[in-house]
Amino acid sequence: MPKLGDYIGHLLSEITIARMQADIESVRVAELYADHPLLRTMPVPRFRMPDVEIDVPVVVKELEEAPAGESPNGTPPIADIRKVFDKVFAAVIKKEGVTLKATDRKRLKTVLDRRTAALTRPNGTAIGINRVADDLTANAVKCLGELIKPEQRAEFLEILKDTLRIELLRITKPSTRLNVLVTTAEIREAGPNEVITHLRLKISEEAFEWTSIETDEGKKDRLVIE
Repeated sequence: MPKLGDYIGHLLSEITIARMQADIESVRVAELYADHPLLRTMPVPRFRMPDVEIDVPVVVKELEEAPAGESPNGTPPIADIRKVFDKVFAAVIKKEGVTLKATDRKRLKTVLDRRTAALTRPNGTAIGINRVADDLTANAVKCLGELIKPEQRAEFLEILKDTLRIELLRITKPSTRLNVLVTTAEIREAGPNEVITHLRLKISEEAFEWTSIETDEGKKDRLVIE
């Protein structure tokens, strides 16, 4: 049973492929025009799809539910984020050779507990894990003060942020999804029209184009909006 987002994504992908096939055919026709003594002076036909409107019937079969106490968008609870932060922070300061006294650890814990409480949201409420990570990181580094040399502070901060974000991705779960019936046979057997949901999509065509940019590292190709 497909997910609604995956199904719509496949439809958009098929439309993109259709445009690509049309461009390939335009190139083939352009080559034929170039080789013909009369056609070579005429404009080469090319078709675009500036707007595509489609009516997509689906039947909503099931809405996945998040486990009790977890967010439907897969974001880990603030308590779990804090546990990962403490683990990562301890590993980074050890690697960087920063030694904390008992008083330093107590002060740091107080600061982080205060920030954790301030960032806590009700279950089911979306929270940006990168924002939480950046907040805890900034306050922890600020709390340590001169224990981290000024010339090392920026690098220490980036190492901590990057490591933390990688570890947080490990505990982030997929968001809940909507399962739907999409084939003609399934929709026909689902029941009366009242159970069918119609998604009316208007898709506007845009395009990217390759452009070359000169940098200190040399010439780089980049996709930009047409």
